[in-house]
Amino acid sequence: MSKILTTAALCGLLALSVSGLAAAPEQDKAAGERAKATQQAAAEQTKDAAQTQEPEEITLRVAITGHEFGRIYKVTDEEGNVLRADLGKHGGRMLNRHPFMLTAEVDEDEKGEVLKLKKVEYVDPMPLIEKQPEKLGKEVKEETHKLEDYRDHAYGHALSKSHQKRFYQYNMANLSEADLSSYKKVDVAAIANEEAGTKVAFVGSAVRTVKNDEIIRFWGGPVKGGHVEVLMNEAYVPLGQRSTVYGTVQEDGRVSLERLDSVE
Repeated sequence: MSKILTTAALCGLLALSVSGLAAAPEQDKAAGERAKATQQAAAEQTKDAAQTQEPEEITLRVAITGHEFGRIYKVTDEEGNVLRADLGKHGGRMLNRHPFMLTAEVDEDEKGEVLKLKKVEYVDPMPLIEKQPEKLGKEVKEETHKLEDYRDHAYGHALSKSHQKRFYQYNMANLSEADLSSYKKVDVAAIANEEAGTKVAFVGSAVRTVKNDEIIRFWGGPVKGGHVEVLMNEAYVPLGQRSTVYGTVQEDGRVSLERLDSVE
């Protein structure tokens, strides 16, 4: 009896051992799957954290030293490092090759690290104009003269009395209106061609005192030109005043005034 019970007990223990050995692989497999799931979850969390992390931002002084393609330019910093930078649609043409301060986000594309422009500080370059050095030569002493304090006598001349109230008129020969028809109307420039004794009438402007209270030079104007000196015969007209002069041509080419009417 006891021999039978002992045998039964041994058989039971053997069955339990076999059952335990059969269950062990299943437990190991489940544990491996749980570990794999944990690793995947951790990887997903790391990936999500990387995506939510703000991109790195840097600021450095660079200058454009080349063009890669499109909006990507090669820039070189102060230490000589060549970097790739996205300078936008017009940035490359605007910034040219003059150094500037670049603030950019560090990113990546299919070719590697690239700086994406956020802000630039750029100052237009001042052009340097090189002047040709002056040639050294002998010192030349400049001759100067003291200016003479000269003004035409007409500036201080008192006005003579006009024979008319509304305009300057000096009728030194008491000519009537009928007498004026006997005077030949000529241009100032043509008076030199007239013979002595010819009575002429011309329009001109007083421009200079030749001899105080006696002779004034008249100009024919910018169109017809010419000058003639007039013996004033005690008449007077301010410089610049345009007048009609009636007189007789003298042997020396001057005109002896007989009447003067100012022209407005």
